Amino acid sequence: MDKFDPISLPDGPDIPASIIESGIADVPLTSQVEVTMQRLLAAGVPIDRMNVGVRILHPLFDGMSITWTREGGAEVNYAKLVDQDGSEFRLSPFYVMLSEQQREWRLRLDTDPAAERFPLLMQLKTKGFTDYIALIVAFGGAPLHPQSYDGIGTSWSTRAPQGFSAADIFAMRAVLAPLALVFRLAIKDQITRSALDTFHGPLVGGRILSGKIKRGDGERLAAALWYSDLRNSTGLADQLPVDAFLDLLNAYFDCSAGAVMEQGGQVLDIIGDAILAFFPAGDNGGAAACALALEAAAGARDRLATLKREGSGRGSAIEFGIGVHFGNVVFGNAGTPERLKFGVLGRAVNEVARTADMTKVLKRPVVVSDEVARRATFTLADLGLHELRGIATARRLWAMEVE
Repeated sequence: MDKFDPISLPDGPDIPASIIESGIADVPLTSQVEVTMQRLLAAGVPIDRMNVGVRILHPLFDGMSITWTREGGAEVNYAKLVDQDGSEFRLSPFYVMLSEQQREWRLRLDTDPAAERFPLLMQLKTKGFTDYIALIVAFGGAPLHPQSYDGIGTSWSTRAPQGFSAADIFAMRAVLAPLALVFRLAIKDQITRSALDTFHGPLVGGRILSGKIKRGDGERLAAALWYSDLRNSTGLADQLPVDAFLDLLNAYFDCSAGAVMEQGGQVLDIIGDAILAFFPAGDNGGAAACALALEAAAGARDRLATLKREGSGRGSAIEFGIGVHFGNVVFGNAGTPERLKFGVLGRAVNEVARTADMTKVLKRPVVVSDEVARRATFTLADLGLHELRGIATARRLWAMEVE
């Protein structure tokens, strides 16, 4: 395995400039990789495969890569559990390079026995590839290590019998820096959006990115509100080990919040073991929003029933009630100038929580306000008038028949 000395980037053709222009224009990364590889081919560089990989900050995935081949073009792949022994990343040249703080490696696949250390390189050799070059760019001079988010790894492979020439490598290095710059901007954008979506939800995250970040920014809108509360959470927290309680709590969130998101609802807040979500009303007076909220309630109970049928210990300990209400809310920012919270405010928010409280009193898993019942096409059972804590007048409540 040979390490070769860095070569300064050439002034060369306009490929580097076009990459930067595409990045400014927010062209998708796959398109940028495809165009760049085609232009290198047109310039005589015998590339048959190119891969670029990055670490990403995402609740479901650890890494993203784009693999371009002459036959298939550019494709995106997402990887989970990349730090586990035996993962594709752990078995790749990149892991060794990062562990040994090497930025450049080259192997002749047809002659270098070191290729046998790596399953991917043996696969490439079997497919007729002859030469392989791996180049890593560290952002901001960050130190290299296998868990780093501050850089990209690229590999370049050819089937040409003679392999890559010095001129070919020169051309590849010419596009590496601008390509890394474009990926760095995309990674930062992905991290920002992923963090906002994960901790605030896509609707609130989108509002924040659009500039709604000052105290008092907001709007008044009508929505179906959805509230659920885990039963006996304090007792469970006292009885269970921390990891077991968190596992149970996540199973409950999978049932409740998972059902909301499945129906397109927005989970606005997770308050301890309670969930506040909403479905913004459209142009039909809220009927569609109420229908989706009730579908989510039925879906949450179905998920819990499935969990219990599976015989899971978590399922047997989980029980929760759901309240659904329709009303007007203020959707916006409130707090101190330095610490704001984007959410929904207003009497309707209090009323949906009190409606959910009535699931315990009335021993019904889903209780619905009259405002929802009047807009719903579901069959609901009339529970009569009931006093709700903090609400001036009695409210007619309805029950949804679910498991």
